[in-house]
Parts: sequence; C-alpha cells; structure tokens
Amino acid sequence: MELEAAQAMERLRMEQVRLRELELRSSNGASGEPDGQVMGGRRQDDSLVGRTKSFGVAMCHVLPKMPSESAELPQFFETVEILFVMYEVPGDVKVKLLIPLLTAQAKALVNRLTVDQMGQYYQLKCFLLSEYRLTLREYKARFDTVAKSADKTSVLFAARLPILL
Repeated sequence: MELEAAQAMERLRMEQVRLRELELRSSNGASGEPDGQVMGGRRQDDSLVGRTKSFGVAMCHVLPKMPSESAELPQFFETVEILFVMYEVPGDVKVKLLIPLLTAQAKALVNRLTVDQMGQYYQLKCFLLSEYRLTLREYKARFDTVAKSADKTSVLFAARLPILL
C-alpha cells in the first residue's frame, strides 16, 4: 500500500512537471523559442541582452569595421546610421553594436567615458569625432593634399573626393 502511494505521488509530481513544461512551451511557442529562454518573468528577446544578441546576429555581416584613417570616420558613421535605420535598431542597442567595430585606439578612448555617456550613440559619436580632431580646417587640409595612389582606380578616387569635401 505504501508502494502504491509512493508511485501515485511520483505520477502526480511527473504530471505537474509536464504541465509546467507545456505552460512554458505555450508561452514561448508563438516565437518558437526553446525552453529555458524565459528570464525573470520576461522572454529573453524583451531584455537588452536578448535584443542586442538578435540585432548583433542580424547585422554582424552588414556593419563595417571602423577605419584606421580618421578622415574616413564621418563616412563610417553615416554608413552605420543608414544601416541602423534600415534594420530599425533601437537606440539602446546601437552603442552595443558599435563598440565591437571600433579600433583598439578608439576603444581605449571610449573607456574614458562614463557609463551614461557610453550608453548613448550620439554622445559616443561626438566624443570620437572630437577626439580625432576632425575640424573643418582638418578636412580642408586633407582635401587639398589628397592624391590618387597607384593601387586605386580613378573611379574610387573620384568617389572619395566628395567624402573628403
């Protein structure tokens, strides 16, 4: 009799576990997520980590690396911003996607920012542009001294001129 009672209790416990798993699957079923992706009562996709991961995976092959030449920074930021608009990247995720693209020197500069400043794309962009001293005079000097190198085509050189201007 005790054995039957223990078996009944075990079946009841297993049924409760199965019901809990079905409940989790039904709450995640609409998005097709596997079990275990629920964190703190929210789906992982709703958290900053989940959104950063999903946008990072979607954009890892699209976003360009930061150029080593500082004169190309405005074009880099323009390209990144266009891609952010195309992929509808939320504001709080932009910086998280941008930081891995930075050069080692830019990452060292960014480390001087506060957490609040580092969390805002516009402040990070302005900080980097000011640190690389990209002033109107600097752009004018670069435009005046640019020359076509032998390994670049005339079309590439002509495309670069408006960027420098």
